[in-house]
Amino acid sequence: MNDGSRIKKIVDEIARDIIDFAVKLVQTKSMTCSEESVAELVASKMHSLGYDKVNVDPYGNVIGQLGSGKNILFFDSHMDTVAVNDGPKWKYPPFGGEIHDGKIYGRGAVDMKCPLAASVYGGYIAKQIGIPDNVAVVVSASCMEEDYDGEAVREYFSWSSLKPNAVVICEPTDLKIATGHRGRALIEINMPGKGCHASAPRNGINPVYLLAPVIKRVEQLCTDLAAQKNASSECGSVAISNIYCNTASNNSVPMDATIILDRRLVTGEDKKFIEKEMDSLVAGTPAAWKYSDIPSTSWTGMNFMFHSFLPAWDIDENSSLVKAAAEAYKSIRKSEPVLFHMGACTNGVTTAGMLGLPTIVFGPGDISMAHATDECCDIQSMLDACCMYAQIAVQGKF
Repeated sequence: MNDGSRIKKIVDEIARDIIDFAVKLVQTKSMTCSEESVAELVASKMHSLGYDKVNVDPYGNVIGQLGSGKNILFFDSHMDTVAVNDGPKWKYPPFGGEIHDGKIYGRGAVDMKCPLAASVYGGYIAKQIGIPDNVAVVVSASCMEEDYDGEAVREYFSWSSLKPNAVVICEPTDLKIATGHRGRALIEINMPGKGCHASAPRNGINPVYLLAPVIKRVEQLCTDLAAQKNASSECGSVAISNIYCNTASNNSVPMDATIILDRRLVTGEDKKFIEKEMDSLVAGTPAAWKYSDIPSTSWTGMNFMFHSFLPAWDIDENSSLVKAAAEAYKSIRKSEPVLFHMGACTNGVTTAGMLGLPTIVFGPGDISMAHATDECCDIQSMLDACCMYAQIAVQGKF
């Protein structure tokens, strides 16, 4: 019996345990910066499965290790979820973890508690089969990803000095292999004005009117970007995602006004590129721009700053990591995998975009269900992912 068959046999035997763990994760609320209960659940599960090392870092990431080799394979799944603001519209309770039609339903089911369960058990199964002596498998349950993409993982790598040889981000891709994705920059453009009573507007300078030409330039930039594609047939984009004024009251001319830009990045659009672009947007006006870095506090009480320039990245489709994932897929599904570039951001902005580590995004479930009413994850997809993660580790060819 080959490794793939042995792995599948073990997964079939313990499928109920994997499903029960995923259900328990979904039933445990863990909004961004409030992941403590899920962190405790994951750490406890890693201990019970016989992980060689289990640590919770200062920022609240749970990190489990199996094996002690120098070639490090790093699996990452975030523990946090977005909130539920439409509970009455759900078919099933959003924190019920109910199973219907072969799917686990609930907030975070696909984004990304079922992928997390698959990775935790994938490491365990790899150990049962036999992790090569030169390999260490590190399974990360990271925090704060939904609001602060990549920040917690960046802090973990800085704290631990860990440098993996390969990274698998377990975000839902329906088990297609994502070989890259766009990045993101969050940018503030502030326009100064002069406040006064709204009954005498000529006594002031209305910053909203002064922003009008800048807004038109942003609109034109959005059109221009849509016509420019890189080697991966991707294009950047820009959107005004917020606008607000600093004003004394609703019967006052504002003292200043700010727009927030969500600028999606493709490879080649580095900080110098964006800085030149932003300078051109505000040229000839009194406006100033800056990256919209955001302070926050983790569930452990650690203060941090979210750095809002998140680079785009990609990996060669002929790389050893992509080939290892493809072989694992073929071993379990008996068909060829689909390779693609995904649109959403993941913690890959840190592992690949900032640190240059070989990275793929490869996980169970339909990403269109993320953040959605009636969020769910297909159980068979989760179990197959568990098999594939174990197979990548056991192969040791990443």
